[in-house]
Amino acid sequence: MTQNDLDEAAEPVFRRQRPPPAFNVPGIVLGLICVYIAVHAVRMFALSPLVDSFVLVDFAFIPGCYQAAAEFCAYQRPGAGLWSPLTYSFLHGDWMHLAVNSVWLLAFGTPVARRLGAVRFLVFSCCGAVAGAAAFYLLNPEIVAPVIGASGVVSALMGGACRFAFGGSGATMSPLMQPYLPVVSIRAALTNRTVLIFVAVFFGTNLLIGSAAGGFLGGGTVAWEAHLGGFAFGFLLFSFFDPRSRARV
Repeated sequence: MTQNDLDEAAEPVFRRQRPPPAFNVPGIVLGLICVYIAVHAVRMFALSPLVDSFVLVDFAFIPGCYQAAAEFCAYQRPGAGLWSPLTYSFLHGDWMHLAVNSVWLLAFGTPVARRLGAVRFLVFSCCGAVAGAAAFYLLNPEIVAPVIGASGVVSALMGGACRFAFGGSGATMSPLMQPYLPVVSIRAALTNRTVLIFVAVFFGTNLLIGSAAGGFLGGGTVAWEAHLGGFAFGFLLFSFFDPRSRARV
């Protein structure tokens, strides 16, 4: 056997052991973003304003409609209250709203998807959306305005990433190593300086913008309650979705 034969035989093994490049975004993350873009494009370019308004009524999350508090809710399809806590996350206010959520989804969805795998990632993301809707409902049960956007999903991914992506020493690790870091307990995460700063900035920013104008809730404010609900879900319950989890919650 020649040296060339030995080199060729060893090459596939070397390739299998090589870690993925940092810019190699998981297909499930790109696929989810593409779905968001497709849904928004159809709403913007293929539907009339009247039809789009019915889409919002049926698929946006509208807390007040659970109490039938407004005539507006009579236009909802039967069962809308069952699917809207999830489907609202596929709707966006405009292209900027979609772009911002997509960027954050790329940033935090990538390490979480690499760690959980496609199926667990989708389940985790869906649960994050529902958690965000639930938090918004608990604090605003009578609001009759459509809540839309994937911010609850993104916030859940942020919360989940806090449980493994910052490393035990408090310093962020290479994106290539993040999926293989051990998940830390809630107590350990809350003693990590980097995690504490991240959580403080996240909650502080959301509380500050809670009364700011220019958001994507139908009433004209940012649905910060959904952000906090999604983040709390991701941070507290990530280990239940993590196949590598060995830490106590």
